[in-house]
Amino acid sequence: MDEKDFFLVLDFDGTITNQEVNDLVLGKFARPEWVQIEESWEKGQISSQQCLTEEVKLVAAGLPEILTYVDNITVDAAFPALAKWLQANGQPLAIISDGFQVFIERILANVGIQDMPVYANGLSTKDGRLAASFPNAAPNCPAGTCKCALAQMLSKGVPVVLVGDGRSDYCLAKKADYVFAKGKLAKYCRENKLPYIGFSNISELHVKLTAFRLFFGLQRNFRGSLMWNEIFEQEGC
Repeated sequence: MDEKDFFLVLDFDGTITNQEVNDLVLGKFARPEWVQIEESWEKGQISSQQCLTEEVKLVAAGLPEILTYVDNITVDAAFPALAKWLQANGQPLAIISDGFQVFIERILANVGIQDMPVYANGLSTKDGRLAASFPNAAPNCPAGTCKCALAQMLSKGVPVVLVGDGRSDYCLAKKADYVFAKGKLAKYCRENKLPYIGFSNISELHVKLTAFRLFFGLQRNFRGSLMWNEIFEQEGC
């Protein structure tokens, strides 16, 4: 990775997809108590690990049946073109999600994307029931997948650019060098006076990321003399 590159962290649910995959799956297959568990997580009363562990216990369906349902969930229509553009430009990146890796990889494979790095939570069958696992957890972090720890490890010291939409992105939004946000994450950034660039869909994100890569090229040519706010009108300030 060139020292002047940046590392792109992409959220999945609600960012690459237009819907929350876990919510759709739970709404279809789980007992209704999952809603109260989710609300407790939204309020910060329980950790993400606790939330996901308890929610999957309420699902009676097997993983093959769930994956057949997941086949009906797709990415934003503009994402395959963005993924192709990122690959063509050699952009260092990873999808880092607090969702389940098996769902993410299935949805990506269904649109022909099979070589994009994904870091997320595990989901398997144990004694005939679903069980969540957290291979990307970190000490003292309540998330199932610690986006901050992974971003620090994978970026290898270059600037981190976060693209996200929700609660699982809040912590990294405070530490990332640049943030592209929509939905709840954009609201969080505004309320906490965190600079960000807003986007509403992947097509708009593609346009803004293209300009952002130009910004980094200009920084390189002008030895860092150009400032971020000279290229973009920031929100959240």
